[in-house]
Amino acid sequence: MTRPRFTDPALQAAYDYLAPADTGAPADTAEAIADREGLNLAADLAAARRRTALSAAATRQRTTRRDDRRSLQALAFTMLSRQAVNLRGHQLRSRAQAWVRVGLWPQEMEAWIGAVGVDGAAIARDCRTAGIALSAMNVSLDGRRVKDRLRGGEPAFSVLARATACGRSLPD
Repeated sequence: MTRPRFTDPALQAAYDYLAPADTGAPADTAEAIADREGLNLAADLAAARRRTALSAAATRQRTTRRDDRRSLQALAFTMLSRQAVNLRGHQLRSRAQAWVRVGLWPQEMEAWIGAVGVDGAAIARDCRTAGIALSAMNVSLDGRRVKDRLRGGEPAFSVLARATACGRSLPD
């Protein structure tokens, strides 16, 4: 496109000042724009790239953690559905969420579910807090196994105190 020419020099000067610059093809990158304008923005552009890269990495990491949690919940849901065929989907989902919150590895979760039952997420959490190992579930204390005491509602710290009084060690 040709630039208009005015007969009045003041009008021509105002137009040239306000008219967009005729630079040819638009620039593809921020570096090209900075070069065209004669700016030294290398450090600023590098910092912006680092921030963008860090932000993208953090988003990927959050997404990965969320996906891991979802996949762990799906795995817990599957384990629970095999153990408790009589429970409905929403009941299994709430129990699966409770098991995920305990923070166990999948194999560990499966073993705890087998030991303390489908509803035993709180028992497993309390046992881990008290330091009672999964291997101690079949230890007999005063004629009753540890897992039966826990399922019956006895607190984990009470079971640990009973074991200590009997001279038994429940931790690993």
